[in-house]
Amino acid sequence: MDNNFLGDLATSARGVLLLALFFGGSIFVHELGHFLAARWRKLKIERFSIGFGPKVFGWTGKDGVDYRVSWIPLGGYVALPQMGDSEAIEGATESDAEKLPEISYADKMIVAVMGAVFNVIFAFTLATILWFTGMPVPEGSGSTIVGYVPAQVVTSSGQLSELGLGQTVPGPAFVAGIRSGDEILAIDGVEVKSFTQVTEAVMLGNGKNAQGQPVATFTVKRGEEKLDLTVLPARVELNARSGDKVRVAGLMPRADVILTAPAPGSPAAKAGLRREDRVVAVDGHPVNNPTEFLERMRQAGPGERTLQLSRVDAEGKGQLLTVKVDPKISPTTNPVGLVSYGEGDQRHSVVLVPVTRELTTNDPQAPRDQLMVFGVSPEDPALADQLRVGTILDKVDGKDLTALRSLDDLEKAAGPGRRTLTFYWKRPNGDAGNFSLENAEVKRGKPVERALIGVSFLAKPEIAHHNPVETCAHIVKQTFTTLGRLFDRGSDIKVNQLASVISIGKTYYNISEDLRRVLWFTVLINLNLAILNLMPIPVLDGGHMLIATIARLSKKGLNAKAVTIVQFACMGLILSLMGYIILNDVRRCSGDSERQLKQQILDRHVNRSVDYAEKR
Repeated sequence: MDNNFLGDLATSARGVLLLALFFGGSIFVHELGHFLAARWRKLKIERFSIGFGPKVFGWTGKDGVDYRVSWIPLGGYVALPQMGDSEAIEGATESDAEKLPEISYADKMIVAVMGAVFNVIFAFTLATILWFTGMPVPEGSGSTIVGYVPAQVVTSSGQLSELGLGQTVPGPAFVAGIRSGDEILAIDGVEVKSFTQVTEAVMLGNGKNAQGQPVATFTVKRGEEKLDLTVLPARVELNARSGDKVRVAGLMPRADVILTAPAPGSPAAKAGLRREDRVVAVDGHPVNNPTEFLERMRQAGPGERTLQLSRVDAEGKGQLLTVKVDPKISPTTNPVGLVSYGEGDQRHSVVLVPVTRELTTNDPQAPRDQLMVFGVSPEDPALADQLRVGTILDKVDGKDLTALRSLDDLEKAAGPGRRTLTFYWKRPNGDAGNFSLENAEVKRGKPVERALIGVSFLAKPEIAHHNPVETCAHIVKQTFTTLGRLFDRGSDIKVNQLASVISIGKTYYNISEDLRRVLWFTVLINLNLAILNLMPIPVLDGGHMLIATIARLSKKGLNAKAVTIVQFACMGLILSLMGYIILNDVRRCSGDSERQLKQQILDRHVNRSVDYAEKR
């Protein structure tokens, strides 16, 4: 599991408080709906529980109800003996249901549905608050105008792309002919009104061509012309451990290229660029996204570039300027070691980074530098455990590597040419072992060079005021679409991508700095709770309604023992599904932790700072 997350969460009162208030509060609101409906319909209420299983703590109220918090935080329940035998979920009740007055069909339906109704009311209330306060969204996401269409899309090992080693494919939208400035009107015949909806439509798409490739039809407006363009979305890996993959088209929204203050001595400073200058074009080519600006500078290579700028003067008046800037061509990373191995198209490259002692051991006698595995491109399932990030290479063919001072030592130890190399490895936790790589060859990784001018970019998040009815309707629609895609062979949405309480808790923690994002996520949680609980599955609210309806329509009624058996069976299946989802969430957290370690290695040991004061 993600130890960094658990440690941070344990020490963050804000994160814990928000998780308890909003996720626990959503469960409470649902059960409160059942509770108040039961009170209104004068039903016997025995227990009000947040969570399932044994009691953690609780009390008995003056009304005789056992109020409690239970150990298993997967929901909650209100024990109502007159609603039927729910021992499979709620445990045994003390009341004899046969001696209690029989309740009507209307009572059962009202009490069962009111949990979902309260979730919808709560979600709508929060969505109304967001309507007034506004919700921060990335710049350009409120429209469907394309800002940048990359020619290449990284599909896996994304962090290796800075080393020139990430797996890439031609940009699907670029190949299809979509270009910057196009306005996307619809995808697969369904109208889209924001870039967020564009991303969702591609991700949840289920189209496939005769070759089994994902396919989507984009309707775009270019000038006065409407075009239908066929896009073959790429599958991009989100998490190496859980295997999560989603469809992407390779598009970025339109966003202003606004500069930060230039670094002292940088080409931007020498050219007279200022903070909040907006770049309009590079060498006469319009730029509509910061990534597009960087790519145009990279592709142009060395030599003076002409930037068209929009600048606001001290009096607040805008002016257009043309500025010449001579970028510095410099690597953005330090050298890394590469051990390539395998045959033909099946060759892999192990990326090795010299790291300092603090990342590998607390032993003050340890050598300052050691070789750590950063990643493998492409992934090698056969050696996934041995070659995961953080593994230290100890020896090569029996030659001690613990005294490494540079990548030259690795090259000398391995020797020239291709041959079988046996590596001995270890980890800070004490694990150790060895593995052999056939047809292995040691090389020096060539750093990626960029055209740098010494500035970065200012983000301008937009504030969206969405109508609460539209917000709730869109979430409900997307939830039903997602559920449908789980059973659709043409979709890339799988059961193992569903989120458990672990991912929900992590999301609350990650967005805890902005209460508006917390409210929006809570709207999503409540509407999902409402929909899922109304599904006609025994042990869920929809199942209670289904059983009550069948009993009403059946002349002979339902066999109580048969209902109990079905409930136990469904409860077992649901718990098994939850266990499977939680297991994948644990894998997902492991992958997130691995990604964080990779970023730490990049920041400390691979990414290179540029000294603009040095001689050219």
